[in-house]
Amino acid sequence: MILLATLLLVLYSAFSGLILRQIYKGNTSYIILYIICFLPFYSVFQLIVFNAFENILLVNSIKYSKDFVFYSSFILFVLGSNKSILLRTFSFSTLDKLILFFLMLVVFYLIIPLGEASFLSKLIYAKNIFLIGILYFFGRNSDFKIENWNLVLKILIGLSLLAFLISFLESLIGVHLHSFLGYSEYNLVMNGVDPQGNFGLNWSFEGQGASLRFASFFADPLEFSASMILFFAISIWVFIHSKLKETKLLSLFLALIIAFSFFLSFSRASMFSAILMLVFGLYLSRNYTIIISSLSIVVTGFVYVYFFSNEDLRFFIQDTITFQNTSSLGHLVEWIEGLISIYENPFGVGLAMSGNASGVDQSIKIGGENQFLIYGVQMGIISLVLYLVILIKAIYNSAKLYLKSNNINYKSVGFITSLTKFGLLIPLFTANAELYLFVAFFSWYLVGKSERLYNTKL
Repeated sequence: MILLATLLLVLYSAFSGLILRQIYKGNTSYIILYIICFLPFYSVFQLIVFNAFENILLVNSIKYSKDFVFYSSFILFVLGSNKSILLRTFSFSTLDKLILFFLMLVVFYLIIPLGEASFLSKLIYAKNIFLIGILYFFGRNSDFKIENWNLVLKILIGLSLLAFLISFLESLIGVHLHSFLGYSEYNLVMNGVDPQGNFGLNWSFEGQGASLRFASFFADPLEFSASMILFFAISIWVFIHSKLKETKLLSLFLALIIAFSFFLSFSRASMFSAILMLVFGLYLSRNYTIIISSLSIVVTGFVYVYFFSNEDLRFFIQDTITFQNTSSLGHLVEWIEGLISIYENPFGVGLAMSGNASGVDQSIKIGGENQFLIYGVQMGIISLVLYLVILIKAIYNSAKLYLKSNNINYKSVGFITSLTKFGLLIPLFTANAELYLFVAFFSWYLVGKSERLYNTKL
C-alpha cells in the first residue's frame, strides 16, 4: 500500500504541476482535464494515502491542493492580464448576472454576524460555494477548442466503464472497496465521525434490509449515482445522433452498463432522474414516437415489478412512495425541519448552518437533505428562489444552444449540459448534491461553456 500511495502522490504532483503550468501560461482549458482526470478519484486517493501513511497533514495537503489549483488559476486569470481590470469592459448575460448576484449574497452572509457558526466555518462553507462560480467562470471565459470535445467525451465514457467494472467486482466479491481501503478509520480520524451502519462505513453504503450499495471509486454511492447521470446523458446523445449502426449499438451497451450501475449504487432519486432525462432528451430531439414507446415500457415494467415481483420489493416500493421507508422518512424529516426554519426565518439563519458540507457543525445544523432548502435555511428564501432560477436558466439556454446551433459539437455541449443539469434536479431535492465534486464542478463548467457558445456563436 505504501508503494502504491507513493506512486500516486508522485503522479498527482506531476499531473497537477503540468496543469498549473499550462493554466498559468494562459491555457485555461486545461482546468477541464484536472476535473475529469482527478476529481472522480479524489476521495479514494485520500483513503489510499491515509491508509499507507496515516498522516493527517499529507491528506489535508491533497484535500486543499484542489482549492489551490482552482483559486490560484482564477486569481491569475483575473489579475494576470496586461490590461488593468479597472480598464476592461465586460458584457454580462442574464445568467452571468444571476450567478454574480448569488455569489454577492454569499459574501453578504459571510460578513454579517448572523448564526451560531464561527467565522472560520462560514469562510470554509463560502469557499466551497465560490468554487461553483469559479468553474462557471472558467467555462464562460476559457478558449477550450471545441474540436477537442470528442476527446473529453471519450475520457468520460472510459470513466463510466471503469466505474461500472469496479462496482461490479465489488458486488461479485460482496465487499465495499471503501472497507478494503480503511474508510472507517479515515472518517473517524479526519472527520470525527464514528463508523455507522452494518458495514462500518456510513448509512449511504447500505439499502433496505442491510443490502449493499456500492460507490466504485467515488466518495459514496450517492456521488457514484449522481455521476452516472452525466454519463447517461452522453449515452443518450450518442444513441440519438449517431448515424452508424455499430455506434448506436455501443451506446445502447453503455446505457445498459450505466443502468446496472444505478442498480448497484441503488439511488432511487438518480434512477427516477434517468427516466426523466431519457424523456427530456427524446423531447428535445423531437423523437416523440420513441417517447411514447419508452414510457409504455417503463409503465409496463413498473406494473410487472409491483404486482408480480417478490413481496420485499413490493413493500419497498410502497414504503418509498408513502415515506415509510427509513431513508425516505429521513428525507421528509429533514425537509420539514428546513421548511419550518425558512418559515420562521425568511431571511436565513446564517452560513454553515445547514447541510453536510465541510465547515458545517453537525451539532447546530438545521435540515440538510435538500440543496434548495439548505440555501434557503442559511440565506433566506431569496437564495432558494435565485438558485432555482439559475438552474432553470442554465437548462433553458443549454437546450436553446442545442436546438439552434448547426455545429454538431456545439449541439453536443448544449444537449449534454441541459440533460445533466435537468437530471441532477431530483438528487438536488434529496441531498446536498453540490458536494459531489466531479459531477457538480464539471456540470457547472459545462454550463459556463454552453453560455459562452449560446451568446457568441448563435
